[in-house]
Amino acid sequence: MKNNIGQYDLIRLSADQWQAYKDIRLEALQAEPGKFGSNYAKESNYSDQEWSTLLENDNRAIFGLYHQSNLVGLTGVALFYGDHSKALLFSSYIKSEHRGKGLSTLFYEERMAWARQKNCRSILVSHRAGNEASKAANQRFGFVYTHSEKVTWPDGSTDDELMYSLDI
Repeated sequence: MKNNIGQYDLIRLSADQWQAYKDIRLEALQAEPGKFGSNYAKESNYSDQEWSTLLENDNRAIFGLYHQSNLVGLTGVALFYGDHSKALLFSSYIKSEHRGKGLSTLFYEERMAWARQKNCRSILVSHRAGNEASKAANQRFGFVYTHSEKVTWPDGSTDDELMYSLDI
């Protein structure tokens, strides 16, 4: 799959691109430690095989955002554990100098297309309370707030995780 806007391309990463995925993912975890459900300390210890395996799993797709051949962002979608009629959006990151250009549109369009190809009936997404950029993006695509849960985040703090759903 490939989708683009201007000089940006969103491309599904394959197992042989594990090093590029590892680099941008670890950068994201360091740059935005409070925004993800994992942390740098954990993922920096993954083996090369673990990184490759994350990209070859048919129940998930990781997309790389490229600007003039440079990887500047990533996003993911997976079949929901235990209920493959649902897809879960996760791990969106765009380097700061590329933000504010409407690129989340590429992320949502491509992940929603993947979910439809997998015959999902709904898509789930969540974010940490206070992540207004994530909230604005998911609401532009029609996601509806369903509930919140208190979560202890990988940075050690406790905060609400806001949950949203979209029927497709």
